[in-house]
This record gives sequence, structure tokens and C-alpha cells, in this order.
Amino acid sequence: MKRFLLFLVWLTAVCPVFAAKKVTWVIDPGHGGRDIGCESRKHQEKDITLAVARELGKLVKQNISGVRVVYTRERDKTLSLQERCNIANARGAELFISIHVNSAPNPYARGTESFYATNVPLKGSQAGKSELLALLLQRQYLSHGREVSRGVKKRELYVCEHTNMPSVLTEIGFITNGVEEAYITSKAGQHELATAICEALSEYRELTKSGSVDKRKLRNLRYSHYSPVTMVAIQQLKAETSLEKAEEKAEVAKDNKAKAEAEAKAKAAAELRAKEEAEQKAKEEAEAKAAEEAKAKKEAETKKMPAEKKETPAETKTASSSKKPYFAIQLMNTATKLKDGDYRLKGYKGVRYVPAGERFKVIYSRSENYKNIKNELVSVRETFPEAFIVAFLGDKQISTAEALELLK
Repeated sequence: MKRFLLFLVWLTAVCPVFAAKKVTWVIDPGHGGRDIGCESRKHQEKDITLAVARELGKLVKQNISGVRVVYTRERDKTLSLQERCNIANARGAELFISIHVNSAPNPYARGTESFYATNVPLKGSQAGKSELLALLLQRQYLSHGREVSRGVKKRELYVCEHTNMPSVLTEIGFITNGVEEAYITSKAGQHELATAICEALSEYRELTKSGSVDKRKLRNLRYSHYSPVTMVAIQQLKAETSLEKAEEKAEVAKDNKAKAEAEAKAKAAAELRAKEEAEQKAKEEAEAKAAEEAKAKKEAETKKMPAEKKETPAETKTASSSKKPYFAIQLMNTATKLKDGDYRLKGYKGVRYVPAGERFKVIYSRSENYKNIKNELVSVRETFPEAFIVAFLGDKQISTAEALELLK
């Protein structure tokens, strides 16, 4: 009797310890903080995943006993992928599920899909558990009213590859599809999604309670996933893929058209520039030719003049020295005189201002040699493309042709 009483005391002390032992499941709301994930005009992925994760955690606590729920984040917080894995690994979790929202250029893309990693070294009793959970998730989504399953896929996803337990990343819908966006952002839709995930987790726990996965059940689940309902979804996905390809082709054609238009504009600009340069050259040549003709005409008239009216060499020398024309370069035309050190005149010293009505002509350099000033104009036009040659006789501005004629 005494031994029996001692056994009862021991059992009373030990049983609560066993009863208190729980397994840990880690729920990872994708993105967060500065990492907003995909977005629409009104919503961001990080907010949707957090809302669904919280609802899922609440349902697990209410309906599945013996499970401790751990979140990688419970608020809008920035977490790296490795930090998420560290949380799960440090807690010795038995399961990791990462919740995400999908997006696509095609606004008609829709449906759920779940991923498990391709090269995680889960062997023995752990083998197949990640795939099993992904398959159960997709089946439960369909059972809870989702019309399109995009299937279960193998991917080299960081959070699945760097966690030491069965891990799945699940996409609950498309934020770029108007109908699905309204569903995944509504309270009712989020509760329904969380319910589907919770039931998949409960079913997963029942199927793995022996510690391993029944290969026959796993194989049957693979095949049964492609039911008539999901075959319709597959056809839908094919149509979406064709539409995406057509849109991509149209985008490429649009880019090519824009490129061709840009090249045509550049070609037209080059032709216009060449035309302007040719006109300027023709103008300068015409001025030089006119100056030559004027010189020849004057020489001819001088020969015809009576001897008594010809100027003596001394008179001619005196007149030419008192009124000798020179050439300069007009840089610009301004409303007021520029201040000393103005950035527009950087490198141009000794400019002077010639009144022109209510404005001023900005004149640079000075030379009695037309060829020298013409050569200098080439370098000046690198800064002032509109600069041109002007001529003066004393303080009076005259035409270039007149100046050339007077210098002969």
C-alpha cells in the first residue's frame, strides 16, 4: 500500500511535466518594415501577411493542442531572411510556414501556390514532410472556395533551405488581381485563408504523428491534387501564360518603336546641324566674295579717277591710320551689363558692352586681321554656339564686308 501511494505521488508530480511539453511551430509573415513586398495602390504585402499570420496563430492556439506558436514578427518590423531562419532554428521548431502574397504584370493572374525547397537534407523520417504540407495547403485552399490552384513547386527559397525542419512558403493570392486583392485584404477572406492553412496543419500533424510520412499516401496526394477542379485551373494558367507572353512581345515592340523614333530624331538633329553649318559657311564665303568684288570695283574706279583728285601716299596713310577698322566677336545680347565674375563669362576677360537700344551687346576680343578673329570664333563657339563676327570703325559698328573693303 505504501509503495502504491508513493507511485501515485510520483505520477502526480511527473504527469504535468509531460503534459506541459509542446512542439513549436513558427509562422513567418513575409516582408515587413522597410521591406514592403509587392503592393497595389491601396495595400502592401507586408500588412496582408501579418494579418493572416496573426489570424492563423489564433486559430492554431484555439483548435490544435500541444502546439506553441512562435511568430518571426508580430508587428511591422524589418527582418532579414537569415534572422527568420535563426528564430526557427534556435527554438528547435518542428515546422516552419512562411506566408506571402503574389503579383504579376498580367492583372488576370490569380490563384494560390505553395513551394518547398529542392536541396534541404531532410532524410529518414523527415523526408517528404515539406512536400506533404505544401500539397495539403493547396488541397485545403480549394476546399475552402479558392477556384485556382497554381500547384506545388520545388524552389531554392532561402527560408526553406536554411531552416532545420520541414518548411513551406505559400502564396495566398495576387495583389495585382482586383478580385483577389479585395478578398485577401478583407477580414472574411483573411479568416478563410487562415482557416484553410490551420486545417492543413492539423491534417499534416495527424498524417505525421508516427514520425514519418507514408509514401503511398504522399504519392496518392500528388495525383489527387490534379482533380477536375484543378485541371480547369491549369487551363486558366496556360491562358494567363499566353497572355503574359503576348504582353511581353508587345512591350518589346513598343521599346523597339521608341528606339527607332529616338534614332530618327537624332538623325534629323544631325542633318539640321549640318545644314546650319553649311549655311553659315556659305554666308561667310559670300561675305568674303562680296568684299573681294568691292575691292576690285574700288580699284577699277581709282584707276579711272583724274590725276588731280588722287590722294597722295602721305594723305592716304594718314587717313587709314586714323580710321582703321577692326573685328571682334559678339558673344550674346543682354538686358543689363553682367557683373564681374559672372559664371557665363568664365574664361572670357576684357569684354565690353555696346548699347543696342535698351539692351547691350557683349563684345569680346579685337583684331585687325579677319583670319585671326575667324579662327578664334571656332573655339568661342564651343561655349557660345550663337557667337558671330562683328566689325567696328572707331566706335561705330559697320558690316564685315565694309571692314574688309577698308582694310584692302
